[in-house]
Amino acid sequence: MKMLVGQALVQEGARSVFGGRRGPRFSALALVVAAVLAVTAGCSGDKPKAEPTHKPTPTGPTLLSFAVYGPPQVITAYAKIAASFTAEHPDTVVNVKPYDSAEAAHAAIAKQLADGDPPDVFLAPLTDLPDLVANHSVRRLDELLGERNVDFGDGYQRYSLEAFSAENALQCMPVDVSPMVVYYNTDLIHLPLLTTPGSKTITSETGWSLDQFAAAAHQVKKSGSRGVYIAPTLQQIAPFIWSGGGSLVDHLDEPTTLTLAGGSTEKALEKLLEIVRDPTITFSKKQLASRSALQRFKSGQLGMMLGYRSLTPVLRAQQGLNFDVMPMPKVGSKATAGESSGLCISAKSAHPNKTADFIAYAVSDDSSALLADTGYVVPVNLDVANSDAFLQPGDEPASAEIFNNTVRNIRRFSSADTWPSVEKSTATLLSDLFYDAVIDPLDGRLKAIDAASAPLFTPIPTPSGTTSPSATPTS
Repeated sequence: MKMLVGQALVQEGARSVFGGRRGPRFSALALVVAAVLAVTAGCSGDKPKAEPTHKPTPTGPTLLSFAVYGPPQVITAYAKIAASFTAEHPDTVVNVKPYDSAEAAHAAIAKQLADGDPPDVFLAPLTDLPDLVANHSVRRLDELLGERNVDFGDGYQRYSLEAFSAENALQCMPVDVSPMVVYYNTDLIHLPLLTTPGSKTITSETGWSLDQFAAAAHQVKKSGSRGVYIAPTLQQIAPFIWSGGGSLVDHLDEPTTLTLAGGSTEKALEKLLEIVRDPTITFSKKQLASRSALQRFKSGQLGMMLGYRSLTPVLRAQQGLNFDVMPMPKVGSKATAGESSGLCISAKSAHPNKTADFIAYAVSDDSSALLADTGYVVPVNLDVANSDAFLQPGDEPASAEIFNNTVRNIRRFSSADTWPSVEKSTATLLSDLFYDAVIDPLDGRLKAIDAASAPLFTPIPTPSGTTSPSATPTS
């Protein structure tokens, strides 16, 4: 079903996220922010009004194409932003192009980039940035947005600005960012009971230790229920490893192998495995195959699970479910994973100035509030992120500020273009760690996973001249 919102065509049912492989070497540079500040020095601190930089031409308004992805509510919010911008800037019409799935979005935009006819502006996940930069597919934004008084100093999450920067420039303007958090059922988990005599009260600000997290899981005593679910994936075990002082790979930007065995990484995994392998607080592999962890959480049979902000509307829709969020538990220091998306101007756009006008408008307070209102995203715009538009008092989770407060704890995964295949290919081996009856000696198991990952980091040439990962390990 299609509906017209202003000048933007919205296709209901658009969902998922925009996937994509990662490029070669990539580093988010903090000094980019300083460079941006230099560009904007002396500018007023007012929010961007995105005043048009061009006058209408006799040939009619300029048409800008805008590619987006996400659940229907997010697509609709972007369509409203585009329609509002068009209404205020009659010399420019922004046409929204939504996609039904991650695969469709990636395939379409990749083809358009290859054909030299990409959209003027498009939404992209942070994981796509290395490829976009390596292929010179996007136009740097620091100067363009600085000229439009976008407040890089205090107006937006510094982590996100640095993450979307490369080659000493802001490549795409971040729109949203979400750290991984712990969702917990407040009818099953009672945080005040975790405080022992002489210890500090557990709050969303102080966080909690891995031992306290495990104790919370043991609070769930209801028949047929369990305390916690952690997925056997690199993404979900990573925060525990980072918190314990370990690392996933030998070199972040140019990895040659996973480094799960030995040192701080193995010690952190030992502690995590004590929790996920405890049958009194976790469901078995067979039980999860018959009914997923999300289904069990929604029905009140699971005390805790990990997730991003995008999980919030899904849980809100479940009648009778009461939930809140906590930061990721600490093995040592604070650490978590994150996901983020940003707006990029195509390098081949014929209208970079008008497109920059639109991006400045799209990250303004009013536009960011529209996105925050969907419940799916954590806006990078700090004024909105700290306002009721995002915090939504009266709605769950009550501790929504945790999403804002823990952005600073996000660590990044490898930007190697082979990383997605490593994540996928090691899933079976990690699952065995979680669910096999016997995994001793653990060190041997972890060394086997590390060894199996090494060929995956070395692409092999294919007949077409492209590269593909080496053989996938299955055991």
